Amino acid sequence: MLHLLRPLKEKIYNPLGRKLKGVSPNFITFLSLFPGLGAGVAWYFGGTVGLLLASFLTFANGFLDLLDGHLARSQSATSDLGDFLDCVVDRYTDVAILTGIAFSAYANPLLAHFAIVAVLLVSFLGSQSQASGGKRVEAGILGRAERHILLIVFPLVQIISLKLGYSTWWKFTPVEWLLLVLAVFGHLTALFRIKEGYDMLKGTN
Repeated sequence: MLHLLRPLKEKIYNPLGRKLKGVSPNFITFLSLFPGLGAGVAWYFGGTVGLLLASFLTFANGFLDLLDGHLARSQSATSDLGDFLDCVVDRYTDVAILTGIAFSAYANPLLAHFAIVAVLLVSFLGSQSQASGGKRVEAGILGRAERHILLIVFPLVQIISLKLGYSTWWKFTPVEWLLLVLAVFGHLTALFRIKEGYDMLKGTN
């Protein structure tokens, strides 16, 4: 569904890309690491300010993550090094945010552990088939873009829930429901990607 928003994304990024002509996409990739790490710290401290900051910093990280790719394509500067750096920064960001959630006042660390494992598996499987001689697999229903949107929205959901006097929904906080979604649908996405990678590679061996 998010692919349907691609024209809107290009409309936003094209003028910005022209203004940043000559800026290294790898620099933008490196820059995106800081709001990602900051989002994890904001989750840890929590409170209304912390949750709002976590949402904003996650949005900033995602915005820069899209910008580096746009700059690389518009400057014909795509490279294996850029792809590698992007993956490294993305993984540090994913783990930082979910670790911040794990040690926050809103989540059970065990649920966060299952979510982190699922997120890392999905990301690993996405590129492992490519490393094994095939193409990158993107099957499943919970890729990084969908995950990022949930991580932007749910701090706001948590704030609203607390303001309304609901600390839990059926024994889980809103953030714990988020972790359950990330864990369950993340592992389902991993299974989809295992099948896609297997079907792709079995004919080459």
